[in-house]
Amino acid sequence: MPSPRLIQTYLPDGTLEGVRVVELSGSSVKAFVVPRIKLNDVKDREEIKQPSLYLLINSGDNQAYIGESENFYNRLKNHDQSKKFWDVAVAIVSSTNHLEKSDVKYLESLAVEKAQATAAMEILNKTVPARNNVHEFKLHSLNEVLDDISLIAESLGYSIFTSSENSDETMWFCESKKTKAQAQFRGDKFVVMAGSVIDKSHAPSWERDWPESLVERENIFEKSGADVGDAVKLSENVAFRSPNHAGGFVAGRSVNAWTTWKDKDGRTMDEVMRSGEA
Repeated sequence: MPSPRLIQTYLPDGTLEGVRVVELSGSSVKAFVVPRIKLNDVKDREEIKQPSLYLLINSGDNQAYIGESENFYNRLKNHDQSKKFWDVAVAIVSSTNHLEKSDVKYLESLAVEKAQATAAMEILNKTVPARNNVHEFKLHSLNEVLDDISLIAESLGYSIFTSSENSDETMWFCESKKTKAQAQFRGDKFVVMAGSVIDKSHAPSWERDWPESLVERENIFEKSGADVGDAVKLSENVAFRSPNHAGGFVAGRSVNAWTTWKDKDGRTMDEVMRSGEA
């Protein structure tokens, strides 16, 4: 069982709309949460002029970009000019100025790899950065740092690194003649897993009543699927805002998620949730 941890948040301007500084007990790192419109409020903070791992977040569209920098403020000023999608940035820095450039480059590779595997958010990095060499004595501590970053991000409402490893979350299934899909709750998202096979066909009424859902479905097929004849096999996890949202994508029609998704024993989500077992 995990040990108790304390997360503290400091509000320099006294509001939740401004910059936030987040610290985690027993951790060697802390986070600066910077709304885009408050970027200039951190220009004089010495802590963010050291090597850092950072996240650019689009809260509305559930997107994230992961990067590393030697000077977070300077990098963020560049991203303010070159990247339009984000509204919040999160910089993770050492509390004791002990992270080096090679450390944050290694963390960036770990973080992108883990976030892409999790798929609780859409990760805008096109590739996983090459894993650079760090001294073997540092490997354990850097993995602990990433665990702390994951916990801090989760506390901020970003389930970007929530992992299914060692998870006892229920796996949910939706199957028909050509569709064999499986999904899992990841943070506040419902994720259809890589390897799921989705029938390409859809109900005419769904296309008529929900044309934007059909466009989304076809875009996901193109971006995250491999054609296998009458169906598409997902090559990566895909996150949805709810089981109903995912159910429509999988079935190609409007569905009732409570009866569409079933556990490994064939019980509906309604039956399992009401029994309190999930």
